[in-house]
Amino acid sequence: MMHPKPSHKRAKKTAKQRGAISTKVRRQLKERSDGICERCRSRVAVHAAHIVRRWKLTETTVDDLLHLCLECHIWADGTEAGRKYLKDKENHVK
Repeated sequence: MMHPKPSHKRAKKTAKQRGAISTKVRRQLKERSDGICERCRSRVAVHAAHIVRRWKLTETTVDDLLHLCLECHIWADGTEAGRKYLKDKENHVK
């Protein structure tokens, strides 16, 4: 038997909503990095990468992010060494 969808609003934001990056936070990130990748320091930063996993956040702040170039973001999310790098950065934020 199908139950109707509840009419009340969700009490807690989803991980996607908590991980959303506001215009203000993006501006702060760009100011902090001067638009240069915060890992390799040699390429233009085009990605805001979460250091802290979205599901752990209540709201994303500039301290929860790194400004990375495409290559460094792929490395950070896609390799064991990259994930360790992000974890180390997360431990420095706490």
